[in-house]
Amino acid sequence: MRRSPVIFTGQEPQDEHLAMLQLWMQGLVDREDQEQPGPIKWRITKRGATEAAQLLR
Repeated sequence: MRRSPVIFTGQEPQDEHLAMLQLWMQGLVDREDQEQPGPIKWRITKRGATEAAQLLR
């Protein structure tokens, strides 16, 4: 699992943006840089980490 934020600069494929939006809607990731202009920093939530750990078992 990735502990540092994933940074989206706007150059990523649309599919990756859609995937992150879906994870955000499920509460598995959150924005680290709320309301900041520029690149989006996504980080995994505690719920996301728990679900990922269960999948890796």
